[in-house]
Amino acid sequence: MSGVVVLGGAGGIGSAVVRALLAEGRPVAMVDIAPPPPDLAGVPWIRGGATDPAVIGAAFDALGGVTGLVHCLLSEHRAPFAEQTTDALRTVLDIGAVSALEPLQQLAARAGGKRCAAVLVSSIHAGLAWGGQAPYAMAKAALEALGRAAAVELGPLGVRCNVVRPGFVMVPRNARRWRDADTREALTGLQPLGELAGPDDVAGVIAFLLGDQAGFVSGETVTVDGAMTAALPEPPP
Repeated sequence: MSGVVVLGGAGGIGSAVVRALLAEGRPVAMVDIAPPPPDLAGVPWIRGGATDPAVIGAAFDALGGVTGLVHCLLSEHRAPFAEQTTDALRTVLDIGAVSALEPLQQLAARAGGKRCAAVLVSSIHAGLAWGGQAPYAMAKAALEALGRAAAVELGPLGVRCNVVRPGFVMVPRNARRWRDADTREALTGLQPLGELAGPDDVAGVIAFLLGDQAGFVSGETVTVDGAMTAALPEPPP
């Protein structure tokens, strides 16, 4: 079974994706500036940035035949709108969206016309606004636009490309929120399902989209938020 390159594989969702794919028997190579978690120490890890063609090439080469790509990279610059800078915007956009271009191009080139799949991990912030996170929202919206373009333009080359849009997920990056009892209760109250998502909830959807059962799914954005953004923000009756 051909392998999958996971960009940002050391992160909360990224490492969950790696575990889900390994459980399916799929070879995986990870790209990240951070080392992998201890339980994934045996997985090929290429340290570096996703915009570096040599880094991406090394990840693909580590697996030989590759039929999958997952983009789990992000960057933030939290500040009020009036205090944001163009430099901060560019940095967040480069890491969160532009970094998907080179890997998608290499995937298409290496596929040689054979069917392959890519999944880009976005966020509900791509379609909403929250104070202090304009660059992050912009990057995720741009990533989704890139994913649609890839699905249309790379489809004739055999590439399927989809986007997964998670809501709040309990990952180490935001642990201070879900480990605080009051904050966790407030967050859970926003969830129609009455519980918070974990990384595995997102990883399972990504693994499905990479697989043969989703062989005719392309150009889609799949929201994984427990219906949080489907609920009207009104007080209860």
